[in-house]
Amino acid sequence: MPLDDTNSDQNDPERGPWGEEKGEQAGRDYTPIPLLEKIAYGSGCLPMNASVNSIKNLAGPIFNITLGMHPFRVGNVLLAARFWDAFTDPVMGWISDNTKSRWGRRRPYLFIGSILTAIAYALILNVPKGLSPDALYAYFLFGSLGLYTCVTILQVSYNSLGFELSHDYHERTNIFAYRSFFQQVSNILLGYLFYLCTLDVFGDTMTGAKYVGMGVGLVIFLFLLPTVFGVREGHAEQAAKQEKIPVVWAIKTTFKTKPFLILCGLTFVTIFGGNFNLALGPYVNIYHVAQGDVKFGAELQGHATAVGTISSFVAIPILAWLSPRIGKIRTLGISIGCLLVGAILKWFAYTPTMPYLQIITQPFIRIGEMGFWLLITSMKADVCDWDEWKTGFRREGMYGAATGWFQKVTQAITFALGQGYLLAMIGFDATKGVDQDPGVMFWMRFLFSALPAILAVGGLILLRYYELDDAKAAEIKADLDQRHAQAGDD
Repeated sequence: MPLDDTNSDQNDPERGPWGEEKGEQAGRDYTPIPLLEKIAYGSGCLPMNASVNSIKNLAGPIFNITLGMHPFRVGNVLLAARFWDAFTDPVMGWISDNTKSRWGRRRPYLFIGSILTAIAYALILNVPKGLSPDALYAYFLFGSLGLYTCVTILQVSYNSLGFELSHDYHERTNIFAYRSFFQQVSNILLGYLFYLCTLDVFGDTMTGAKYVGMGVGLVIFLFLLPTVFGVREGHAEQAAKQEKIPVVWAIKTTFKTKPFLILCGLTFVTIFGGNFNLALGPYVNIYHVAQGDVKFGAELQGHATAVGTISSFVAIPILAWLSPRIGKIRTLGISIGCLLVGAILKWFAYTPTMPYLQIITQPFIRIGEMGFWLLITSMKADVCDWDEWKTGFRREGMYGAATGWFQKVTQAITFALGQGYLLAMIGFDATKGVDQDPGVMFWMRFLFSALPAILAVGGLILLRYYELDDAKAAEIKADLDQRHAQAGDD
């Protein structure tokens, strides 16, 4: 049902269960988006972010540190899931863009995806006891493929729904500010997941993982219900008239869109910088800062994440206020610069002599992440207008799919490197505890700081080539509005 109290249709008995007119497609006019509807959309980011990121966060602590899986195998699983996404994400985007139903193109898949993802998440952490190393590897591999197939249905639908909510250039940033708020709430949960698994009440870590998995699965389902039932889709009339889009053409055209490709490069920079903190952070905390105390290291990681999340809450309104005043591009540049500062500080702040000093890095890192989740996401919605301006099609589903795939690829590379390949290459051995071979801790700490810093510099250079600024976006919007008026669309 719609959440706008001023909408005269809200209590209309002729409305269907999803808020659509009975017998018609779900749709909306393009007055400003009501506050409660923005909140309803934003709330869906909590389970979406948890489903995408939490297994990668737990891959090293659960499957390597607790169950003893070799780091190379952990990395293999994380990357295999991304190769699988390279097929499922664009297919799901194409299916969504070409769906014509009375409930819309996005929400039916969002609802189905929430159920399937919740079940798959609970199953992957319910690891059977006594598995051989090869059987454990197979369980993690096929469990990950199954989980991320479900996540594809969920994430593509959610991204697409957000891209099409508003026609207004700056209101899009405001909408994604609400989404970013709930993302940061989910980051609190993510930061403490492994710590929750280690609580004494469960008896052992894997029993804890089983119940944590069921709890997170329930959260995934419940927090998506407001989005499914409280948000109406955009461009419904245009979508109903739009001819079917060939899948090969849709994929090729998407990956030839220059503004989108630049944003994908910035996606890699910002997500890598933030997520490398999550990937290698537990190892640096446990084996360097906490000197082998696993529980204290996990607790430090959780506290740092909580402080970072509070910093994100502060950054969201500041960035949302700043963006319409100096422009999205300049605001994003400030965010990436903060990511660079945070990466450099990690070398000095993660130290056993002052375990909690690491907290000072979090505000810088999280402002950098906000530059992605708030500004780049809003800019990708602008790219959908640019695409319609060039091709005549509304293809939020395909851009939602490509966005999801690039995000997951970047996250997988981060965690495959941080909790897999790089650990193996520098000679890390979890069975040795703090008694690692000479040089292991130095290289772990160096990579933890240097790689995100280098990529942040690259991001600042890449941002100079992005040309879809406020003036160009206004020109495109005016032309599209004229086209829609002539065609009789919304």
